[in-house]
Amino acid sequence: MTRLFITEIKPAADPNSMDTIKAYFSDELVNRLTKSPGAGHWLKRVTSRLMLVQIFKELELDVTLLRGLHYNRHGKLVMDTGTPNISISYSNSIVACVVSEHKIGVDIEDISEPPASKTMTLLEKWTGRKVKDQMDFFMLWTQIESIAKLYDDKGLADIFYGNLLSEKHYTRQYLLNNNYLVSMSALTCLDTAGQIKTLTI
Repeated sequence: MTRLFITEIKPAADPNSMDTIKAYFSDELVNRLTKSPGAGHWLKRVTSRLMLVQIFKELELDVTLLRGLHYNRHGKLVMDTGTPNISISYSNSIVACVVSEHKIGVDIEDISEPPASKTMTLLEKWTGRKVKDQMDFFMLWTQIESIAKLYDDKGLADIFYGNLLSEKHYTRQYLLNNNYLVSMSALTCLDTAGQIKTLTI
């Protein structure tokens, strides 16, 4: 089971939103919300938490498992039971969330604005790969980000300064509304059955 969900970030959070989050998530995650660096980041986290409640109900998963979500020592959101796997990514006004039985990392990026030439040059230097154009840049960048999110104990440095990018990964990419590119990466073949589901939070 691998499901990809997309939603727009809430423009504001009402008291009911926080009541819902407090009802389903641990004190650690609730307290983490209060430490968000700015209102925009806070709304992203609020939206993703409400999104998870809706996803679990829709997939008929045990919502009490959400209390087992916590941040590990590498700052990554993980489930204490290991499953289901949850991976979340933000870009501008969109949240992408993957819920799966196996480890999968997800990244979403707004591709409407071209990257700076300096950024493209740096990516080529770090990866040793030629970046042909704007789409090629975002396809490589989102793949890298999704691979980094696949692991609980690794980050971008492990890709740029290690051999992680050269190891075998399976990546699927989706273009949304011609403005967003989503990459999902796994160690085994992705079983992405069904379409991308858009939620209203």
